[in-house]
Amino acid sequence: MDWLFEEIIISRSFTSQLFYIFMLFFSVFAAVVAWKYRLFRFSIYLWLAAALIGLVWEIVLFGTGLRHYSFWSAAELLYHAITEGGPGLIIMAIFADKIKLIDLSEFKEEVRSRVS
Repeated sequence: MDWLFEEIIISRSFTSQLFYIFMLFFSVFAAVVAWKYRLFRFSIYLWLAAALIGLVWEIVLFGTGLRHYSFWSAAELLYHAITEGGPGLIIMAIFADKIKLIDLSEFKEEVRSRVS
């Protein structure tokens, strides 16, 4: 039972850039999917909420010394806050709408047509 209460230090290293590259592409993918399904504005709100929660979490971890960054700390902290929670939340919300688990039709943007 003692192993449950051992202190764990969470650290990330820029030497393994595969995670950072994947999260960049996943973020772009989430934005494209949100745009395609006309939920971009709604998705931005979800993304900002998740980024704010992630930012608070990352600041607390970094401030207490439980998170260490190997590059420029402020940039890594912001990158994690922006890319970790929001894209997955957007994809999950759109998927839940697609399988009719929830209804996001009231949040969809209207299709604009050109008036000539």
